[in-house]
Amino acid sequence: MKRLSIIVLPLLVLLPWQVASSASFPNAAIEAQVLRVFSTKLSGYYHKPWKAPDFTQLKASGFFFKDDKLFPGKKGLIFTNAHAVSMAQDIKVSNGREKRRYDVKLLAICESADFAVLQMEDQEFRAYEGRNGPVEPLELGDSDPLRVGDKVLGWGYPLGGERISKSEQGEISRIEVSRYVYSQDQWLMVQASLQQNRGNSGGPVLKDGKVVGIAFQGMQTSDRINYFIPINLVKSLIPLLPHKALIPQWDWVIQHLFAPLKSYYGLDTDQGGVLLSYLVPEGGPYTFGLRPNDILVDIDGHEIDNFGEVFFPPLGQKVFLSEILNRKKVGDALTCKVVREGKGLELRGHVTPGLPRLVPRVFTDANYFIFGAVGFVELTVNCLDNLGKSGDTLRARYAEELPERPNEKIVIISEIFPEYGLVETNQYTQRVEKIDGEKVLNIEQLYNRIDAARRAGKKSVLLEIHGKLQLPLDLEKSDELDKRIQEKYGILYMKTSGGFVR
Repeated sequence: MKRLSIIVLPLLVLLPWQVASSASFPNAAIEAQVLRVFSTKLSGYYHKPWKAPDFTQLKASGFFFKDDKLFPGKKGLIFTNAHAVSMAQDIKVSNGREKRRYDVKLLAICESADFAVLQMEDQEFRAYEGRNGPVEPLELGDSDPLRVGDKVLGWGYPLGGERISKSEQGEISRIEVSRYVYSQDQWLMVQASLQQNRGNSGGPVLKDGKVVGIAFQGMQTSDRINYFIPINLVKSLIPLLPHKALIPQWDWVIQHLFAPLKSYYGLDTDQGGVLLSYLVPEGGPYTFGLRPNDILVDIDGHEIDNFGEVFFPPLGQKVFLSEILNRKKVGDALTCKVVREGKGLELRGHVTPGLPRLVPRVFTDANYFIFGAVGFVELTVNCLDNLGKSGDTLRARYAEELPERPNEKIVIISEIFPEYGLVETNQYTQRVEKIDGEKVLNIEQLYNRIDAARRAGKKSVLLEIHGKLQLPLDLEKSDELDKRIQEKYGILYMKTSGGFVR
């Protein structure tokens, strides 16, 4: 037996892809196609952004793909999740066969639908193929024909091991429009009973050998409930990424119709549709021509039922009406039928741009400034996440609210420094509602209002805080206070570097 082992030793000096093709490596091809993703990210303090950020490391999965229509002539393309690489300072990939990590660059990212495109540059890609053999990128399939009950499988690098892992063939149990955890936006997603965990994020989901989705989130409280992004959604959004404003963002409050509500609006009992109970002023639906209290009964030729769903032939099932909008871009033709004040009305136009949320998740630095020993921060989902349980009240009060004015954002007092002269500060770390009787629109408007008052020679301004509390800012002493604070606490920037981000 020892001699037999010596006889096979020369095989070890064969080229890597020759080894990979042997029967002892049945998963050799997929091991080269599916990758581990390592990213080093700045982990900022969104509730106190003036503090120096920490670095965190994140592991995910990814896979080589090729698409000559979307990326003509490009090699070394890799799909992964946006949440794995957004704001990363460094991104590398590897596989389960070798320990070497290869540099990649971020080519495109869609935080809204939680996917990103990486590229291994030519020199690195040649080195990768030199060690692993020619890479045959995974083929992108068609996710629209997927149906509940179909079998799919997944590959990735789940936490708890270094080698590639195959998820047992799972069954699709649901296809619906729902909220993506990372962005809080609503897109089509597919639920499947795949045995996966966080490390699988970004890995491919395959049917008949073709990629039909990208794994991206699971349900921690349940076993074998995981979700993937339909590959058709990814393919449709990639052309829009250089101009993300073309991605529709319509925010509205849609209310299901029930018998008493139908009666109140004079509708027949068998009338379908939903009530548009709130539209953001000058937001996408409003500028298109819809109005509060319209009964939306049809969108682009698809009748809407009392639960806001339409039958969508490409998917062979009912889905929430926003899927019609999600398959369009700003400027595309759109037709809506409504019942307004008891009369039928058809609105023809084009998909209009939306407005930011009142409390968005952001993928940039935080908006903040320190003035007069008071730290002001724009409230975001990132900020609420940093606050943890201490932010539960703010989350409950504002997270699901819609703006009452265009470009309205919540500004909170995050910290009152001791130099201000207030001993008990907790009750003042709330929303800033007014300045000198004027409503605060957003952090930029608040900063400009304070700065203008100082330049005009005013001695102070008065802030009104949630709970009917008042907090004055001494404009005469603000420069002295802030200089002392900056030096004492080692604060690099007293306001968002490079200006506030809209």
